[in-house]
Amino acid sequence: MLFVVIGLWSIGLLLIVTDPKRQTTRWISSIAFTGGSGGMAAVIGDQLIPYLAGRGWMTELLAELLPIVETACSRICYYGLPYTFLMFAVVYYPGYSLWTKRRYIPWLLLVPVLLSLAFEPKPNEPIPYSYVTLWAAPYILTGIGLLVAATLKERNSFLRRSRMMTTAAAAPALFFALFTLYLLPHFFETYEWWRYNAWVIAFTLAVIIVSSFRYGFMGLQISIQNQKLDYTLRAITSGTSILNHAIKNDVGKIRLFGDKIKSEAVSGQADSSRIIQDVEVILQASQHIYDMIYRIHGQTQGVELKLEEVRPAELMRQCLRMLSPELAGIEVIEQYTYNGTMSADRVLLAEVWTNVLTNAMEAMPGGGRLTVRLTETKRKIVAEIKDTGPGMEKHQLKRVFDPFYSTKKGKNMNFGLGLSYCYNIVQKHKGTISIHSKPGQGTSVFMQFPKRKPLAAERELG
Repeated sequence: MLFVVIGLWSIGLLLIVTDPKRQTTRWISSIAFTGGSGGMAAVIGDQLIPYLAGRGWMTELLAELLPIVETACSRICYYGLPYTFLMFAVVYYPGYSLWTKRRYIPWLLLVPVLLSLAFEPKPNEPIPYSYVTLWAAPYILTGIGLLVAATLKERNSFLRRSRMMTTAAAAPALFFALFTLYLLPHFFETYEWWRYNAWVIAFTLAVIIVSSFRYGFMGLQISIQNQKLDYTLRAITSGTSILNHAIKNDVGKIRLFGDKIKSEAVSGQADSSRIIQDVEVILQASQHIYDMIYRIHGQTQGVELKLEEVRPAELMRQCLRMLSPELAGIEVIEQYTYNGTMSADRVLLAEVWTNVLTNAMEAMPGGGRLTVRLTETKRKIVAEIKDTGPGMEKHQLKRVFDPFYSTKKGKNMNFGLGLSYCYNIVQKHKGTISIHSKPGQGTSVFMQFPKRKPLAAERELG
């Protein structure tokens, strides 16, 4: 059991040192520490006490102190493991940051744990199994369910792989512990199966170590220098490409509206009011380029939100107006049932909606119908952009949010960063983005934003 203690506590320490500010890191480290405490109890009872007694080193003080420490470590494992595991699964679940009552969840889930201290265990039993099993089993099963659901729900394949690794590391070990620590002792009075936990924990440690070398695990990357170099290169490349993507879109608008003004002037059909509107679009596009240059910061420092009160219906109309020359031959249906405000970064949200609208238009080169809806639920503002294009296959839909992946082959100016960038910006607004598409049935992009003012942008998972 000593290797279990060393392995779990070392992983827990490395994770917490790597990224102490992230909630998910703190909770998964807590799992390692509480699980390792069970191993420490076994080491004290099976190895340390007999060793000291056999050598004649067992003093009166140690004879009193060690059993107390053993019992404390055992209780920390029995009571703390289900709690810390469920809390990790809860905070790791996508959209947890949007839960309105999330600050109360840790305290509510802690109540059954604390009540366990009020029950006396039966003779020869380390804990009151009849009560503890009543809450520990649902905690563990719910945690496993949340991890699996989070993996299936994740649309970004890179993040999905990270979630798969995390689930593979945590779920089997906790599922096995459910039987050995709670169900078998309670229902069958079989108390020694916990010793086999060491083999499952060895598998868990192997998954963590292998994934840390190859992909990184919860922010832990063993080949640190290679990770930093790779991250820097990717950050510079990604930032430059995102900026190029934004400039490409806005330069296209400037050129389209410039050609429109020129053709109307040459034909003598120029109307002063229309010219003013077109010039405003050109000025807005050039201002957007200027804003994006100073907002991206090469992407090496990440994108920072500058929140303000925004009227989403008004912003969506503005995005459509700037794309109006490219909408020729496309029927546009606008439905705005929400006309209130939201807290958002105007520049970045406009970039997101312009990217999604552009994708929808490019999916209908021969014309079609573009539907734009803005609705609300009790707690969310929902933007939907739907096209009647060819739709996407399942394998395309699975990778659509991946950086540098694109379904638009053969286009020199396509960087494959549009939807990946949108995914990032929407998440920073504490929102969600999802895509529904089937071959021959078009594509719908849904973006949901909280009505409440979002918190400051947090550093994302993996």
